[in-house]
Amino acid sequence: MAYPKQNSAPVAASPEADQGYRFVIPNARTLIYQVFAYGIIFLNLLGQLLLDYQRNSPNLKISILVCTLLFVLFILWDVYLLKKKNTLQSLGIIILILGFRWYQYALGWGFAINVVLWFLYLVSRRQLVIQVSPVEIRYPSFPVKKISWNEVSNLVLKDDILTIDLKNNKIYQHFVKDADEIVSEAAFNEFCREQIAKS
Repeated sequence: MAYPKQNSAPVAASPEADQGYRFVIPNARTLIYQVFAYGIIFLNLLGQLLLDYQRNSPNLKISILVCTLLFVLFILWDVYLLKKKNTLQSLGIIILILGFRWYQYALGWGFAINVVLWFLYLVSRRQLVIQVSPVEIRYPSFPVKKISWNEVSNLVLKDDILTIDLKNNKIYQHFVKDADEIVSEAAFNEFCREQIAKS
């Protein structure tokens, strides 16, 4: 199952003016999170195969062959998706399935750990969206950071770069490709100036 394009070119979207603006930004760490996910899957498979070995499972050799083959196929499929479609498959369901397998060994803690890792994986792979509305700016940290306009020193979109300059000297800056084709820079910047002046 292909995951939504997290590391593809980001885009911007502008709804009605009174609703504000929405910018989708790239998740630059998607590939790193995917590598960690493969590490989690590998450790799960290794741990479960070791338990099969300790219990003298009659199907151990077949299990090793199947697990190795599937693991390699998943990696090759991800490489293909990354090169051809600039996206990565979701491994969340695999982590969850491996978690359920720990119940076969009467090891509930293995399942609990995998559920936590599955949740963290989904959070890390989520779509990152900056929302700019008349009420507030919503920044896609976890949990979502709500920034009121009276905290903002300047907010500007220029040459596809969205910059949020806060009064506490913190600066958030993100590239938004082709933003000028979807959002009018002049209209957006005027909107931001008005909100800052009102605050």
